[in-house]
Amino acid sequence: MSTGVRGLSQAPESIKLLISQLVARFPFGMFSLAFIIFIQAETGSFAIAGIALGAETVGASISGPIISRYMSRFGVRKVIGTATFVTSSAIIAMVFVEPEPINLVLLATLVGLSSPPIVSAARTIYPQVTPKQLLRQIYALDATAQEVIWVFGPLVATLVAAAFNHHVMMLTVAGIQIFGSIWFLANKSVGKAKIPKSQAAVGRVLKNPSVTAVTFLGLLLVGSFAGVEIGSVALYGKALAGLMFAIFSIGSIFGGFVLAPRIKGKYALTIFVSIMLAGYVLLMINPENPYWGGTALFIAGIGVAPSLGILSLWIVNGTGGTDTAEAYGWTTTGQLVGFSAASALAGIAIDTVAPPAAILVSIVFGIATLLAAIYAARNLNLG
Repeated sequence: MSTGVRGLSQAPESIKLLISQLVARFPFGMFSLAFIIFIQAETGSFAIAGIALGAETVGASISGPIISRYMSRFGVRKVIGTATFVTSSAIIAMVFVEPEPINLVLLATLVGLSSPPIVSAARTIYPQVTPKQLLRQIYALDATAQEVIWVFGPLVATLVAAAFNHHVMMLTVAGIQIFGSIWFLANKSVGKAKIPKSQAAVGRVLKNPSVTAVTFLGLLLVGSFAGVEIGSVALYGKALAGLMFAIFSIGSIFGGFVLAPRIKGKYALTIFVSIMLAGYVLLMINPENPYWGGTALFIAGIGVAPSLGILSLWIVNGTGGTDTAEAYGWTTTGQLVGFSAASALAGIAIDTVAPPAAILVSIVFGIATLLAAIYAARNLNLG
């Protein structure tokens, strides 16, 4: 991996794009905990918080493929700039409206519907600024580096909430969203990017088995994150929850840099998902002990970045230029639908049963991910 990363010095525009898109996506690492902390504090209910978070992800899942296609018609800068204005305005509005559940859920939905398609844009532009022989390295580095978002995003959200209050936390999320998008859009490669127009109907790309498989696997994989994330807030409190999810992400960085280059082949995804599931099961043994919980989450995290990197490579290997942007839109939609469903289930489980019940949601989604990965390895040629 280190040799591959050094080789990327041949593609400086790729590195600039990678760093700026990570900053632009940083609020995505804050959204989950920020919404849970803010809405639970305003309403006193984890269930409402989970439903609102689910509404945000449903909104993003609906808009993702559509907004991604708009980039080929209106340009990356116009689309992402407009989306950033709307989504940041909705986040700010959540702070000032009456904290009625319906208001918060509707605004959360608007945040999702206007979510800037940073991932689709960046991953579609990479091949335009990266030598072909270095594409594997840039996608692997992207999948690993994005864990910085999940290490520091939750920490920033919880630290701001603890140092100030949950209102300042939400305003911070909006501010970072605006700053990050401006930095990303300032890249020359973004301004020059040519997103090919697709003549096919919306959704036709789903007939591609690579896109369908990655969309479904992403739904289950990312859905498994929701239980441990929402469960951490209920089990450990908002300050410690950020640290616990940071540990989960540090495990992911370790997996991305140390194990991903060494474990290859058609069963690589199955191996990494198995590691992740083992961590969830270990967490369930003694979920209320933060030391045990941190260890289990580190183990679970080891499988995350390598799994996401494999899914990204399946898309770039299995699609053509006119389909790639929409394909990434649909895979993001799948991930958001999974997180949405699991968030709502985890919130309800906490309110109706107990905080550890949220971990069971992660285990169920993890088992389903493992079964789907085994099926894909045996029956689909996605390598």
